[in-house]
Amino acid sequence: MLKVQDNQMSFTDADYLCSRLIPDDSFYRKFRDIVSPLIQDETFSDMYVLDNGRPAIPPSLLAMATILQFYRNLSDRDMERACMYDIEVKYALGLRIDDRPFDHSSLGDFRKRLLEHGKEKEVFDKILNKLAESGLIKRNEIQRIDATHIIADIAIPTVITIVKKAIYEILKPLQKRHKDALAQIQSQVDLSEYTKEVVNRSDAGKEDLQRRQRNLVKVVNDAFIVLRYVRDIKGDTILERRVELLRRILRENVTLDKYGQAHEIDN
Repeated sequence: MLKVQDNQMSFTDADYLCSRLIPDDSFYRKFRDIVSPLIQDETFSDMYVLDNGRPAIPPSLLAMATILQFYRNLSDRDMERACMYDIEVKYALGLRIDDRPFDHSSLGDFRKRLLEHGKEKEVFDKILNKLAESGLIKRNEIQRIDATHIIADIAIPTVITIVKKAIYEILKPLQKRHKDALAQIQSQVDLSEYTKEVVNRSDAGKEDLQRRQRNLVKVVNDAFIVLRYVRDIKGDTILERRVELLRRILRENVTLDKYGQAHEIDN
């Protein structure tokens, strides 16, 4: 069900409480002023069943939250918490002070819907370009926030696939600028498993559980090897962001047992 954003105000609204706390030149005030008019719930209507009897979160809210999330480099869980307790975030999103707007899993579901319906570029490119035109973000920030598209792309399949795609994104700048680190990784990791063609064909969800577990262990071990050889590389902002993305994926989706074997976290 597509639920439209309810803009009815109350005494406890962040508007009322924060109007004197958040200055006129605040990023969060400008973000709200610029982004809110660009996002309408109707834009996402074809992503949802119009009436299935269940409540839903306004997609315009999830769209704005997604952009703020990646601007601040927050995990889904951290963004959920920010929406509950961070006054600046609440103000930017037009939330009431007592709102608990969504569970962290709703962000992943929204990204999945965006990708399935081809909405990710239609929606976010327009918004990011408007933010850059308004001077709220720098042009080179668009590339960083474009991690939204990367994560949207990797949020759908299995943990194995999202880890493989994150490794692939790290290998690209290594091939161009850090060939020594790449050679060290190549001596221990079969990089033929991390080409664009192979990664995009990944569909471990069709495998039996035992084979999937073996593949998960292998891919996570490869990820740790990659992280080991890139940890001392400094000054490459693109690489650093992609490394942090891989670390976050592992942190949120994988746990190690007492034998050091990787297992998926049941979210």
